[in-house]
Amino acid sequence: MSLPQFTHLRPADLREASAMLLELPGESRVLAGGTDMLVKMKLRRQVPRYLINLKKIAGLEGLRDEPGGGLSIGPLTTLEALKTSVVVRKKYPLLHDAVARMGTLEIRNCGTVGGNLCNASPAAETVPALLLLGATLHLVSRDTQRSVALEAFIQGPGRTQLARGELLATIHVPEPVQGSFGAYEKHSLRRMDLAVVGAAVLLGTEGPLCRWAKIALSAVGPTALRAHHAESLLAGREVDEACMQSAARAAAAEVQPQADLHGTVEQKREMAAALTARVIARALERAGLHPGRA
Repeated sequence: MSLPQFTHLRPADLREASAMLLELPGESRVLAGGTDMLVKMKLRRQVPRYLINLKKIAGLEGLRDEPGGGLSIGPLTTLEALKTSVVVRKKYPLLHDAVARMGTLEIRNCGTVGGNLCNASPAAETVPALLLLGATLHLVSRDTQRSVALEAFIQGPGRTQLARGELLATIHVPEPVQGSFGAYEKHSLRRMDLAVVGAAVLLGTEGPLCRWAKIALSAVGPTALRAHHAESLLAGREVDEACMQSAARAAAAEVQPQADLHGTVEQKREMAAALTARVIARALERAGLHPGRA
């Protein structure tokens, strides 16, 4: 299936790109990696007259350590660059888990982290990991700039906080809290496919104790959601098998799945429980702890 006709625009910087968006309201779309946008155009789900290509703008790609701690990720950084980064693998294994489970090598070499976030798919793999890591997004337009927490940025399927003319400039991931360990896993028909259910966990440990817990589930609601009750069942405890299973069942009760070709509501809740138990166990193993003998 061919692409519809469009005019290809190449701004020199984000300010010019913002100006183009403001001058062509409703007729223009931003192009990053193209793995989502070009598919939508081929299927005629979106037919913009103008594509604003950000690929030639300097400074939008790559990973940088920030002076005050943490990691700065350019929105055009490819998913494969995150996967192969030694810094991400060693210091942010939760994020590495997520990108390592995304698509094929060809898709990861084209797809960008900024595109994955701004597409706002309920099944986006990077979202649960970056959500638990406390990521903040820096947004700019022709005349303004602001920062917003990822948790508030995505508002529903395909909907974000981006105002007209705004663009994602940087993703900031804070320095990991000492003693924190995380894991991400998904269930999909094939490893390369989007998640039918995704689960991420981040545990703060002190000796054998789980001091605090964060759990996020994706593809089982309009956005990735936190399982707050499940988190409370782990916090302040030595996590044994019974505690882990109780938290997993609680997480499954908190999700809002919809029945579709991939499963019924009950089947998706069962997947959510199984994945939650699995990622808790993996995070505990990374912390040197084990359910049943925490």
